[in-house]
Amino acid sequence: MYDDSFEIIESDGLILTEMTESAAREIASWQYGGEYSMYDLDGSEEEVSQVMNGFHFPVYFSDGFDRNSKACVSKPAGFVAIGPAAQVLSKTSRELYGESDATDIAIGLKPELCGLGEGLGLRLTGIAVNFALEEFPDDGVRLAVAEENGRAVKVYTKFGFKKTAEFAAFVKVNGKRKKKKFLLMEV
Repeated sequence: MYDDSFEIIESDGLILTEMTESAAREIASWQYGGEYSMYDLDGSEEEVSQVMNGFHFPVYFSDGFDRNSKACVSKPAGFVAIGPAAQVLSKTSRELYGESDATDIAIGLKPELCGLGEGLGLRLTGIAVNFALEEFPDDGVRLAVAEENGRAVKVYTKFGFKKTAEFAAFVKVNGKRKKKKFLLMEV
């Protein structure tokens, strides 16, 4: 079903594995476009290398998924980043990240799977939180999310995350540098 990577954790029909080069190349090519373009990856060798940094983990459907060919039979349905790779850095956020013993996570769902209303974001959040707690059982779990990403904020809130702080950071949107407001949330 997925590359010859090593399975780390399975939860709610998803499997989180070690990153492989083919999974990194797939993830590094994801384009969300429009209002979600700040999450676009450029597919460059630099982007692939960053995804291969040891802090990113592809997630696959354990049943292969397919539902009317939304795909993901052998390609990542999403990914989880952990630790420093999950942090959105700015002058203010660096101070905020240092104030807690929480493990930082970031979650990326394959663009075609976003907004389907099938609970995939909630399932991906679940496996990310389970993985973080398994690896760092004495820590809480924290993530940063763009305030304007209402879909993600709704998913994280439904999962039980609560806003602990906010900060501004510059991100690339449609090729231009823009300042966005982010929420830090913990569970």
